[in-house]
Amino acid sequence: MTTPAPRSHPHSHPRQALARSIGLSAFVYGYPLIESMRTCRMQTSGATLRAPIDTLFHIRQASTDKDRDIVTPANDLLYTTAWINLSDGPRVLTVPAAARHPGRYFVLALYDAYTENFANIGPRNSLAEGEEVVLIGPDAEVPEAYRKHRIVRSPTHLVWLIGRILVADADDLPGARALQAEIALHSAPGTGRGTRPLAVEQWPGEPIDAMAEAFEQGKPAADVAPRFFTSLCQALVDAPGRTEDRGMVTWLNQAGLMANAHFQWAALDAPVQAGLIEGFADAINLVAVAARSRRATPWVLASRAGRYGNDYLVRALTAYIGLGALATDEALYGAGHFDAEGKALDGQHCYTLRFARDDMPPAEAFWSVTLYDADRYLYPNAIGRHSIGDRTQGLHYDSDGSLTLHFSHQAPTDAAQRANWMPTPAGHFYLILRLYYPPVDARKWKVPPLTLAGSKVTA
Repeated sequence: MTTPAPRSHPHSHPRQALARSIGLSAFVYGYPLIESMRTCRMQTSGATLRAPIDTLFHIRQASTDKDRDIVTPANDLLYTTAWINLSDGPRVLTVPAAARHPGRYFVLALYDAYTENFANIGPRNSLAEGEEVVLIGPDAEVPEAYRKHRIVRSPTHLVWLIGRILVADADDLPGARALQAEIALHSAPGTGRGTRPLAVEQWPGEPIDAMAEAFEQGKPAADVAPRFFTSLCQALVDAPGRTEDRGMVTWLNQAGLMANAHFQWAALDAPVQAGLIEGFADAINLVAVAARSRRATPWVLASRAGRYGNDYLVRALTAYIGLGALATDEALYGAGHFDAEGKALDGQHCYTLRFARDDMPPAEAFWSVTLYDADRYLYPNAIGRHSIGDRTQGLHYDSDGSLTLHFSHQAPTDAAQRANWMPTPAGHFYLILRLYYPPVDARKWKVPPLTLAGSKVTA
C-alpha cells in the first residue's frame, strides 16, 4: 500500500492534483453504491445473515435499540427486505391485497444500487385485490408470459426491496403480520436464483465496513482509500450508471477508475495514488462536516430524498445519514436537531413539542416522531418507547384539543405528561418527524419548535 504523499500545493505533480479532484468526485458519486454493496454483503452472508440473495426476510417486530445494521430505523413499522439480482432474468413480486387490510399503510419500496427510490408499490397504485408485479433489469425484455402484467424496470440489476407495514402496538401485530405474510417473491420461469454482484462477493471488509466513522476516529485515508476505489471499480461492472451519469463516469476514468472486475490499485502510478488518497480524505471530511453543519433552526424538512437526479452530494449525505430514504411523495422527513433558541437538543434539559388541534402534522396515512441517540440509532430506555405518533395508544390531549409531547431524561412526575413522554439520553439526541402520504402543500407546513420546559436535570 502506497504511503500517502504530502498535501497538494501549487508545485505538486499535475497528475496528483488532477487525481485529487477526481478522488473527491469518485467518493461523492460512488459512496451510495458502495454502501449498497456493503449492506447487501452484510445482510446476505455471515453472522449478520438475514436471507440469501433473491429471498424475502420478514422482520416480525418493530425496530428497537438492539437493531443496529441500518441507521435511523422507523419504530412504528414492520419491515420486509430482500436483495434482488435481475442480471439473469425477471423476478415476480406479489403485492398484498389492500382490500383485506383496510386502513393499514404499507409500501413496497424499490431502490437501485445507487440508493435511488425508483418505485413505490402500495395501496395508492396497486390493485385492491392484490397483484403480481414483474421486476426486470435495465436492458431486459419482458417475457411473453408476463406481457399483461405490471412491469417495473430497475435502473440497475441489483435491487433492494424494503417493505414497510404500519403497526401501532403489540395488539396490532397480528394484523400487520398477516399483511406481511402475503408478500412473496419468486423467479420467473426459466430463470434461476441470482448470484450476488461481483463487488459483494469480493467485498474486502474492514477497514471500509464503516469508512466514514473509521476515518472520523483517525484511521488514515491511505488505509481505506485503496480498498474503497477497488470496490468502486468492481461495483461499476454491475452498476455502470445511468445515461446521464456518463460524463461523471468518464471523468473518473481520467484517473484510472473504471468498471473493471480485476482492478489493481498497484497498477496506478504514484502521483495518481497520492492524489486519489488526498481526494478521498477531502470527500470524507466534506460528507462528515456537511452532515454535522446544519442550520441552527428547529426543524429542516427534506426537500429532496429518495430521488436525487444529478445531486450526487445530497445522495451521498442521505446514504450517510439514513440509508434507504423514501421519495418525498411517499414520505416527508423532518430533522430536528435544535430547539426554539437554536441550541442543540440535549438530555440535560426538558423540552415540550406542542401541536395545536388545527395544526397537527399533515399526513394522509400517519405521522410519527422518532428519537435517536447521537450514534444515529434508537436510544435504549426503561419504558421501551422510541417514537410517538397519531397511532400511539393512551396519549393525553389537552382540553383545547392540542397535543403536547414531553422530552426529558427523567420521567415527568405528572401522569398526563408521562403518557406523552419520550425518554432522552443524558446527552445530545435528535428527532426525525415522518409524514406518510404527505399532502402536496405539506412542505409549506411549519413544524412547531421544541421549547425548554425546565431547568437542567441530572443524569
